[in-house]
Amino acid sequence: MKPFLLIIFLLAITAAQGQTATLPAWVSDIFKSKGLDKKYAVASFLKPSSLQADFNGDATQDIAVLITEKATNRKGVLLIHRGTNDHFLLGAGIPFGNGDKDFKWANKWQLYTRKTAFETQFDKKSGDIIGDKEVKLARPRILIEDYEDGFALAGGIIYWNGNKYIWIHQGE
Repeated sequence: MKPFLLIIFLLAITAAQGQTATLPAWVSDIFKSKGLDKKYAVASFLKPSSLQADFNGDATQDIAVLITEKATNRKGVLLIHRGTNDHFLLGAGIPFGNGDKDFKWANKWQLYTRKTAFETQFDKKSGDIIGDKEVKLARPRILIEDYEDGFALAGGIIYWNGNKYIWIHQGE
């Protein structure tokens, strides 16, 4: 009986590791029609593998999807505005704020719905933290963080400022 349970357990683990993110059809269509599938793969290195909200304030649900750059395996986020089908690549080989060009450091992400955030401020010469600045936020945004021993060490808020996505640094 024990070998049978072990086989079932191993099959379950293998199946779970082979799962890919299930995306709405419109996202898959845009991913292919814009040729993104040639350079990037949809990934699931964080849970959930996608987040939906009206990130740009046009009253339609946009989507953020985890991706990897196929050639380098660098991790990042693809944001698609559903109303216009505009897409934005953050990380995955493209530098973005203090998140850099590889989000391999991230181990948690979620929607951030508070109306304010406190952006960590750094001294330009020394790089030392000198305080924080309150930032008022109008739309849903994404909080992406590096956790260690149950505590957020650093990360950022990905926010549409009306023209582009910006990084609002959090923590160290």
